[in-house]
Amino acid sequence: MNPGSRMRKLLCLGMLLLPVLLWAQPQTESSADSLTIVFVTGDDEYHSREVMVPYAQKLKEDYGFRVIYIKDEAPGADLAPNHDPQPSVLPDADKIKEADLMVVFMRFRRWEPKSLKMFMDHFEKGKPAVGIRTTTHAFWKDRTFSPRYFGGHYKTHYHERIVGQVNPHYADHPMVRGVQKKFGQGEGPYVSTPLSEGAIPVVFSYGHDRETPGIGNDHFDSPQYPVAWTFHDKGARRAMITLGSDRVNDHEFDVMLNLFYNAVFWSLGFQVPEGGVLAAGDDFKRVKENEPYEPVEHKVPAPPAFTAGDGWEMLFDGKDLSKWRHWDVSLPPYGVPLDTRANSEGPIDYALSPARWEIKDGTVVARVGYGDIITKAEYTDYQLRLDFNIPPQPEWVEGEWRGNSGVFLNGSYEIAILDSFGQAPSDRTNGALYRRKAPDQEASKPAGEWQTLEVTMEGGKATVKLNGKVIHNKVTLEEPTLHGFPSRNFPEGSWQKEDNIFSQGPIRLQAETSYVRFANIAIKPL
Repeated sequence: MNPGSRMRKLLCLGMLLLPVLLWAQPQTESSADSLTIVFVTGDDEYHSREVMVPYAQKLKEDYGFRVIYIKDEAPGADLAPNHDPQPSVLPDADKIKEADLMVVFMRFRRWEPKSLKMFMDHFEKGKPAVGIRTTTHAFWKDRTFSPRYFGGHYKTHYHERIVGQVNPHYADHPMVRGVQKKFGQGEGPYVSTPLSEGAIPVVFSYGHDRETPGIGNDHFDSPQYPVAWTFHDKGARRAMITLGSDRVNDHEFDVMLNLFYNAVFWSLGFQVPEGGVLAAGDDFKRVKENEPYEPVEHKVPAPPAFTAGDGWEMLFDGKDLSKWRHWDVSLPPYGVPLDTRANSEGPIDYALSPARWEIKDGTVVARVGYGDIITKAEYTDYQLRLDFNIPPQPEWVEGEWRGNSGVFLNGSYEIAILDSFGQAPSDRTNGALYRRKAPDQEASKPAGEWQTLEVTMEGGKATVKLNGKVIHNKVTLEEPTLHGFPSRNFPEGSWQKEDNIFSQGPIRLQAETSYVRFANIAIKPL
């Protein structure tokens, strides 16, 4: 018997005792006065009804919460033919109104209206909640639930292994205290972008095609996706954790455990100790936080002065993003194949959305987890120039996690932006034609300093200068970068198609793992 099977048997035994453990005990004065946490569980894929039992027991026995545990036993609802379950009744749904906080771990539910209203009332009233794994696609018919109430999407599932890292900008956020800064785990991440307004990614991840990535393996084989994030909605604190697979024993994994218990106390407004809730052991006391957590903001120098010459068009002058729009991997041209069973929607039409990055002090800041931005106009031959600033990174941030962003020519070919100052040039360092060609020379400046990128695109060849030095000279661009736009979509009847040369496309700026700033973005068509 494998460890996962043994664990499930023990958990099933715990379920038999659950009414005694959670409801049948007489109420003491202290427990009667305690806050109530309601668990709503229901799925067959990840056995949420069983695996969440120990979490509920610990919250009751060790931390003094009153706990109500609801199991949606709708037979095979999330494994129904064509994934189209019949409407069912959520048992004890009326007890949800007692919740001070709700923990949700379910998949592809479809409840009758009365049950659904009792559940949704918790969110509409602006109450705290913690969501686990498949809660990003909790309902079969409603694809908007997670983006609206938990601040993140479900687009598809990478099935390879995962490498994760705490977001260095929020490395002291209460939710990630005591969490390993970097970790490897056995099951790949969900594609959770784009985040909704009010969400903050606190843990990143990416999936890849290697069997044993190891924590030191820092090369990207897919875009970065938030694996855990916080969300503020109607004044309520919410948290979403997309770990939680019993197939790889996530529920014995310290990253998962720390994230969960920290999230519960943070969502309720309690202080989380520096080492996390679990590290405090018996010494942990519930104390209301004095003031909300705010990250340390590093001072960024003003961008260089720039005046556009004749024939140049300012794409961003420090004031507005009217010439840009939103793009993420779930929009055409698609960066990933979508899971059509559960591809989430809303709360806005991202295909029509303006650019969602923040303008700050005359710069535009890449918003990690919120998608890229692309120009509304498309270009073929041109000169492009821009300034960028990579924020300083802690020492524990390594490899391609350091300052990762990029500039995509015609949406297809990435010039890498990375904090690789002083490193030997490679096809994965600052200024590289990412994964295709190393810079001809190292021309980077240290993180925190403004750098200038200049590109000439002509006849399908790119010449690139970084900080005044030529790092690529008339390089022919052929296959697009991983997750770049298709490079041979020629306009019908165009001279590009007739001559079989470089296609036209937008300029694309990437939001990956770092809050890189851009300024003085200008283009001159040739």
